[in-house]
Amino acid sequence: MLLIPAIDIKNNNCVRLEKGDMNKFYTFSKNPTLVINKWINYNIKRFHLIDLDGAIIGRPKNLLSIKSIINYIGNKVELQIGGGIRDLETIDYYFNLGVNYVILGTKAILDLKFLESVSFKNEYKIILALDLKNFKIAINGWKNYYKLNLYKFFNKINDFPIESIIYTDIKRDGTLKGLNVDMFLKVSKNINKPAIISGGLSDYTDIEKIFSLQKKNLLGIICGKSIYSGKINICKNIKKINHFNKYYIS
Repeated sequence: MLLIPAIDIKNNNCVRLEKGDMNKFYTFSKNPTLVINKWINYNIKRFHLIDLDGAIIGRPKNLLSIKSIINYIGNKVELQIGGGIRDLETIDYYFNLGVNYVILGTKAILDLKFLESVSFKNEYKIILALDLKNFKIAINGWKNYYKLNLYKFFNKINDFPIESIIYTDIKRDGTLKGLNVDMFLKVSKNINKPAIISGGLSDYTDIEKIFSLQKKNLLGIICGKSIYSGKINICKNIKKINHFNKYYIS
């Protein structure tokens, strides 16, 4: 199981939102590359990079910081990137820069044919983001909600060569109130893809709780405010994590 630090970029700064509200954010650093530098030497295997402004306007925005991060990481750590990626040109652009995985949300939800096409073109390199609030899917940078029968949707995409699916509970995101394990169980049992859970991670007790489920398709947990606030100290507590090709809680 991977522990995946989140780097959310707004105005080329590293920030954290609360419940997905673009007007409620705290700036942790004006140099996101320095943030990554804090963790890259502690056996972190993947980073989660989101262009928040790009998600709103529908195209990449914070390329200055994004390119700096990609150049700094090189091939040391895997990188998954999302936010405003809504056409093939942008997907190709990021892969050409050296990104390992591209995260699709709005475009993939609204255009299933597009998701099918790009996933087969880039087999197991596309990640689908399902940002949920009361089981409604958020799109356009979490500004709007889209009515969709999730279970019918899952049946349609089960044969697509997608690397994984990220489930984010918007109501818990940035709150440190704990992962929504019930939502994860309801959603994950209906799909055959590896799962990444996000939204509300509080501390290592939370990680142990989700790990105890022994879900074979659990790929990782995204951690944001929990590591920025010190609730989870990667440097101090990394010994709790055994590496067996993936991260597992000992």
